[in-house]
Amino acid sequence: MADPSVSLGMGWHMNTVLQQGRTRQWPSDIFAKLCRDILERGALINRADSEAATGSPSRGGTPQTTARPAPGGFRLTGVKRFTSLAPVLDYFVVSAFDEETGGVSDFLISKGTEGVTVKPTWNTIGMRGTASHDLVLSDALVPAEARVFVRPHKNVFSHPNPYNLFIPAVYMGIAGAAINEAVRFAARYQPNSLDQPIGRLPTIRQAIGQMELELSAARHFLYSVAEKFDQGRYPSDEAWRPDFGAAKVFAVQSALNVVDKAMRIVGIHSLALSHPLQRMYRDVRFGLHNPPMEDAVLQQLADRAFGGTES
Repeated sequence: MADPSVSLGMGWHMNTVLQQGRTRQWPSDIFAKLCRDILERGALINRADSEAATGSPSRGGTPQTTARPAPGGFRLTGVKRFTSLAPVLDYFVVSAFDEETGGVSDFLISKGTEGVTVKPTWNTIGMRGTASHDLVLSDALVPAEARVFVRPHKNVFSHPNPYNLFIPAVYMGIAGAAINEAVRFAARYQPNSLDQPIGRLPTIRQAIGQMELELSAARHFLYSVAEKFDQGRYPSDEAWRPDFGAAKVFAVQSALNVVDKAMRIVGIHSLALSHPLQRMYRDVRFGLHNPPMEDAVLQQLADRAFGGTES
């Protein structure tokens, strides 16, 4: 509600750590060292998976970034896009085509590694504070222990990440802030054609009630899915993925509708660059482009429906 860019950026850090704590894919000593660094000096980490040629990593494309064996470790070459918090990250988890295994491996790379630079390319209309610049690897030499995980399948994540539910939570936060802004405006704005603020008008109150309804439905949906997962009521990853995707898509759709309604209430004032709603309008659009993608989620739900899978 306060700053979507910071929320989204920190969410990527947190879900990276939480997922590793859940799966324990890396060597235990390396993960323990990372956790100590986070606790003792506030180190930040994020995955660097997206590339221009592959699109969203959730689509399963093989990385164009390569890792080739070299004396003392590996040489990594490639460009990763949309690396949120790139200028302040201490660690990058880089996925690369591993020439040694013929598959995809994850490499844990420290800030300051020679051949690793951040190229300032993030020039978007919203979520500007995520600073999701390009990570450029130019024949970067990393030690052998930097290869923290060899994926069992060539082009997919071995474990879907349930902590990606932070993504819809961010966009519901934007929607909540938009409702608050619309209510504040409606409570005090009184054109000279009225003898009371517009917040007393039935049409305005109905619009705000509709916004509350949409946000409440999205919140309950998201929380119920999270609770079901926490309680172990999903028998497998494949069982919870459609619900998680549906919660994200529904939350983003609801947030888009809420922000739109808020701007209709506030009117032309909401388009001023000094007004918080115009920023919410720009930021909330980014939910459409965060994983999982809407078309993939709808396909999963259709597959479940035709397969007769119980939710």
